[in-house]
Amino acid sequence: MVIVWLVTVAYIVIGFLGQNYIADTHYMTFSFLIVTTVLIFSILWIGYTKYFFVLFLSFFIRLAMLFVDLSESRPTLPHSGEDTENFYETGLQISVNMHMLDASVYGGLYSKFIGILFNLYGADRLFVQYLNILFALTAILIVIKIFRMLNVPSHVQGVLVVLMAFFPHSLIFSSILLRESIISLMVVLSLYCFIRWFLKKERLSGVASLILVIAGASFHSAIIAIAIGYIFGFISYRHDQRTLRFSMGSVVPFGIFAVIMVYILVFPEVVAGLPLFNKFDQILNNDDNIYKTLSSTRGDTAYLTGLEINNIFQLILFSPIKIIYFIASPMPWSIRNVNDLISFLLDASFYISALVIFIRNFHLVKTKPLLLIVLIAIVASWFIFGLGISNAGTALRHRFKVFYVIIVALALAGAARHKAFQDQKQRSGVGDEAR
Repeated sequence: MVIVWLVTVAYIVIGFLGQNYIADTHYMTFSFLIVTTVLIFSILWIGYTKYFFVLFLSFFIRLAMLFVDLSESRPTLPHSGEDTENFYETGLQISVNMHMLDASVYGGLYSKFIGILFNLYGADRLFVQYLNILFALTAILIVIKIFRMLNVPSHVQGVLVVLMAFFPHSLIFSSILLRESIISLMVVLSLYCFIRWFLKKERLSGVASLILVIAGASFHSAIIAIAIGYIFGFISYRHDQRTLRFSMGSVVPFGIFAVIMVYILVFPEVVAGLPLFNKFDQILNNDDNIYKTLSSTRGDTAYLTGLEINNIFQLILFSPIKIIYFIASPMPWSIRNVNDLISFLLDASFYISALVIFIRNFHLVKTKPLLLIVLIAIVASWFIFGLGISNAGTALRHRFKVFYVIIVALALAGAARHKAFQDQKQRSGVGDEAR
């Protein structure tokens, strides 16, 4: 996909240089779509032949949904509405007044990202929204590269590639003007770099993994939770022994880091002034303290409306319940209509299944230390997101941000189970021969 992104940059440069000559970028954008579609066809055919049909069909569906979303007589796609239109309108305002880049605006960095693109290329929503499809496809191809790096069995890869290609909210979020696609790409890029460090001890890749997490956190601060897993790996993993080793020298630094993260979570005002943590101002919602925010409920799909958190003990005590509701909402007993039922069957059921798989296969972390590291990153993100969210619709969007990390964890669990099965089969064969 590198060549696709180089072509994207070239089109942005052409749009910028031709601002005085190109009154309407409509036709240029259509040529961009045609050129990149041909390139994507070639890339998938040559480099991903086994999954060509699945991936190209997924790309085509996303493109069709994009045009449905932008059509005037369009049916409303789920999650396309107030937020997407506000991102677009704010981006337009920024594009004509670049001084707004220094101001606090709706949508934060994502709206500013859209505004910069509009300013450089032209206020063409089709161009900017199409980038979300490219973000999503790039993320999927990076995950496939991770599968190959980790020697994930072919049958496990096949199931997970189909899941990534046609996961309903992956299709939706990449086809509308939301920030989920770019955040999930930053997260999976960071994981790719971390795994390169894990396998090859590439220090630059290790640094890059943290930088990319910070880049993702710039769009939504809670993404920084992924770094907890990475820090655990950096401190505890021993490349020479290919295992995790716990000692005072490793536990103490990780413990200090964990305490700092919890302190920031409970007293976010200490970092609220920093650009990376501007989201904390929104999280607090002008409440007196974090506990009021953790207990607040808004919207038609609010859950745990009677739950109150007033101190650190209650925060720890109720956090498992908040996490379960975050990954599983809308709960079966709170389903109100067909949309809720679809959300549960096509989204929440995946995260519930993933949680069950992780619990049932947790013993495999003995042979797969990378699995433990990735699980820590996932649980840390679920913890931080889960505490701050009490609305099923919001939860559905935010849990997708670590969707590809969960896919990699499932691949690691599947690979470990396959290896354990093969080892057991081999031992059984040796035992039969001995008899």
